[in-house]
Amino acid sequence: MTLLADSAAPDAEDFVVCWLQPQIRAAVERRTDDPFPFAIVQLITGDDCVDSGTEDDIVQVDFLDCARDGLTAVQAAKSTAFDGHRRMLYLAKHIPNVLLSDARWANCDYLKTLQVPKRMDYLNERVVRYTALYALGLSFVAVD
Repeated sequence: MTLLADSAAPDAEDFVVCWLQPQIRAAVERRTDDPFPFAIVQLITGDDCVDSGTEDDIVQVDFLDCARDGLTAVQAAKSTAFDGHRRMLYLAKHIPNVLLSDARWANCDYLKTLQVPKRMDYLNERVVRYTALYALGLSFVAVD
């Protein structure tokens, strides 16, 4: 029989993806046929402490957009990043519950902006990317 801890932090990427979903399509990777605007969420680094029952992560959110609705790609991407960042700021201020992809509810202990959305290079010249970094604290919860 394999022994496993009976608690762990919710998946940070899933937490942020599920939080952003009502505002913007989001996932941990983008398929080529996914429409814009789109947010890619990636865990950069993290650590956890079994004694305090917390996990502290750094999550990157790439806001991607292209020319649409009469806007240039830069205008659309800037607007998408602004709205997506405002969604993250709401999470930081109000700490609401988030419905995760596995149908469990979670909330964060804190969310701090480490980098406001900043324009970054992207391989597709028709797509503009703005990247933000967030520090995210999650408490351990019981695991089935």
